[in-house]
Amino acid sequence: MGIEIYLGAGLAIGLAGFGVSIGEAKLGSKSLEVVGKNPDLASYMRSLTILGMALVESAAIYGLIVAILILVTGDGITGMQALGAGLAIGLAGFGVGWGEGELVASSMDAILRNPANKEAIRTNMILYLALVESAAIYGLIIAILTIFVF
Repeated sequence: MGIEIYLGAGLAIGLAGFGVSIGEAKLGSKSLEVVGKNPDLASYMRSLTILGMALVESAAIYGLIVAILILVTGDGITGMQALGAGLAIGLAGFGVGWGEGELVASSMDAILRNPANKEAIRTNMILYLALVESAAIYGLIIAILTIFVF
């Protein structure tokens, strides 16, 4: 296997994981900040944080899947295919992971400002996360097509 195969796999999980870690750190920090300002929200913030992190984590999972596919396929693909697939999901996952973390953190700010509306805010947050998530799914589709079709 050429170095491009390993580089493609590294970009797939490295970039996606990096964006997800930034997003999760942002939302985790915001959760702690909200609880520090309003301890009555501690239980709700814990469940919202776990939900948010689980949703944000999907972008890293997509990167992991593509990295494994690149490595398993190995000599069956060219170096450029591996790089293209790695960049497709890596960059998509980076942006989506970071963006989804920001979205959840903003939702937590909104809940802090208006705790009585927390259920409506959470519902809208989940809807918006699903819309942002579509960009990661597009990257995943292109990465898989790059590996197996082109």
